[in-house]
Amino acid sequence: MAKQRMGEEDLKALVQREISLADSNRSVVLKKQITALEYYQGIMKDVPAETGRSAAMSRDLADTLGWILPGIMRVYTASEHMAIAEPVKPEDVAGAAQATDDMNYTFWKENDGYRIVYNATWDSLLAGDGIVKVYWEDTPEIDISVHTGLTDDQLTMLLQTNDDENEKIEVLEHTATTEMQADGNGNLQNDPERTHDVKIKRTYSGGKICVESIPPENYGKDGDTKTCDDSKFQYHREQKSRSELIEMGFDRKKVEALNKVSDEETTAEIARDNRAKYDDHDESVDLVDLFDCYVRVDMDDDGVAELYRVYYAGTHDGGDILEWEEWDDELPFDSIPCSPMPHRFESQSLADETMDVQRIKTVMLRQALDNTYATNNPQRFVVGEITNPEELFSPTFGGAIFGKPGSTIEPLTVPFVANHAYDAINYMDQVIERRTGVSRTTMALDPDALQNQTATANQNARDAAYSQIELIARNQAELGWKKVFRKIMRLQIRHQNKPRIIRMRGNFTVVDPRQWNADMDVTINVGLGSGSRDRDMMALQQVLANQTALAQQIAALSPGRALEMLPYITRTMMKQAESAGIKSPELFYPEITPQDVQQAQQQLAQAQQQQAMQGDPKVQAAQIQGQTKLQAAQMKAATDQQAAQLKAMNQEHYNQQRVAAHYALGQQKAINEQQIAIAQLGLDRAQTAAELAMKNKQVEGELALKSVGVMKDVITPVHIGGEPG
Repeated sequence: MAKQRMGEEDLKALVQREISLADSNRSVVLKKQITALEYYQGIMKDVPAETGRSAAMSRDLADTLGWILPGIMRVYTASEHMAIAEPVKPEDVAGAAQATDDMNYTFWKENDGYRIVYNATWDSLLAGDGIVKVYWEDTPEIDISVHTGLTDDQLTMLLQTNDDENEKIEVLEHTATTEMQADGNGNLQNDPERTHDVKIKRTYSGGKICVESIPPENYGKDGDTKTCDDSKFQYHREQKSRSELIEMGFDRKKVEALNKVSDEETTAEIARDNRAKYDDHDESVDLVDLFDCYVRVDMDDDGVAELYRVYYAGTHDGGDILEWEEWDDELPFDSIPCSPMPHRFESQSLADETMDVQRIKTVMLRQALDNTYATNNPQRFVVGEITNPEELFSPTFGGAIFGKPGSTIEPLTVPFVANHAYDAINYMDQVIERRTGVSRTTMALDPDALQNQTATANQNARDAAYSQIELIARNQAELGWKKVFRKIMRLQIRHQNKPRIIRMRGNFTVVDPRQWNADMDVTINVGLGSGSRDRDMMALQQVLANQTALAQQIAALSPGRALEMLPYITRTMMKQAESAGIKSPELFYPEITPQDVQQAQQQLAQAQQQQAMQGDPKVQAAQIQGQTKLQAAQMKAATDQQAAQLKAMNQEHYNQQRVAAHYALGQQKAINEQQIAIAQLGLDRAQTAAELAMKNKQVEGELALKSVGVMKDVITPVHIGGEPG
């Protein structure tokens, strides 16, 4: 016989059964969490105080959590970006930068991120796992406001809608009043003025990402899976009034038929002091348990289990399904673990490490105080009859005890052994130190803890103790917060269907999630701030010094290669600023991209090429002078040859031409002397110009080569210290 498709009644029965199983599986864990919360508050029901004895309690769990929590909070809040999107492909670089800004803006600004981190971290340290819920809220937001005394123009502007926010305005009430206005002389004006009183309702339907830290006792899941994403069934329980359920759009008849929450508070609510008040006369404010469930089930009988979201309200066996739908979005829940245990969902907490020590220290502290009381005010052995025995029971300073003759009073000696109890308490403090890393040294409370220790030994002890706190922060980041921010990014890609404007680092930035790669990974920025700031600053200072020295050595051989060190040096300086607690180091140091380095290298190569083409100016001057002398020698040889030819001529012809020849020779000699003078003047000018050009090129070359070496002068060492939390 073929299996029939599941109906709503079948789904209802399945959800009821899964809720009961989840509560049964978490009963032991829930009891432990409640006990941990009571121990944190100083309530120790399993160590009752004897009547008439000390009732003092040790608060080791509260002390340990109080010293670890600030250090972990500084890890996540020290830098501007808690999460960074990692590009998958080269074309994802711009989208990753946008996603980084948008994720952090959505978490910190739009969802009160500090409170979420604080609450989730606090729950993680105390209960073992903090639970964070991330989801896209598409329920319209409604805002009702009343405005009076509006003019026509003001009313028109008020009723204008903002299309970017999917805003709708509905006028609920409107009253128009016409009044005659008087001028400065008290005369009524001809044009009356009309005013408006309106009551409007604004509906915003754009949707937004919501991030919440929910109490661990309000979260439940099946006991077979080890992570939230792999769960077959999980739920988030909230208490909502009937009025709130109707406002959420659920059927009114179903809501009114639901059983309200029992007047008897749960143990967890009592522990958190979250006492609710009920009004028996107004059923609209009755509180009802609402379960936001996510279950995998084969509803259509195709052999494949689909994921469904089910709103179930009421008690386990007397509730009803308000709404259900197939779910194709991200699962909303993620755990923030403290010390995860392999192959298990529940993690170890600080309460697991300190509650047994707190019990022992409480007993030892009470015994030490009782012994001190007994030593300071011992019992007395009385013989005979005392006429005012109240003076024995409640002695007064300077009071007298009266007795009949023969009466004696002897104090009973009580040995003082409280010092042994204090030794045991100190030993238990060492147990907590080995388990959690919190000690007098890391707290920086006890000056004697640093005596007879070298600086290196003390720093090594601090680093070893703080490494346990770093491990907790790393577990929370990699196994919890990384998933939270990745879901924020993927929800933006899925639901944000248009660009939006966010404000980051004082500037307004346009982000468009539609262009992002949904496969990008997310890294939680916990590198700086997770250790001693002194150690980080010293390490970065040494790195900067090594980079500067390396750049100078490279500049001596190849100035172009030395320019490639500029981005690395700038990055180190920005890391120094981050380590010092400055959240926006890019405001103090310019960003040097590979394109900037390539452009600077091209300019340097062009300058060197021009210098090589022009050559040495002194050599050019010598060449010009040699050419001028050669021309002068050639001209002189030609003149001598002409003179010899004239001498060899016929004497008669010579006599006839003597006057003319001497005249021509004089003219030629004058011309040659003039040309030699002109050539010498040109030589002097060329030599002067060449020397000036050589000096200019030398100055330009020195400026280009010193652009790298100037880094050593502008970089000053920075040393900013700090102590771990």
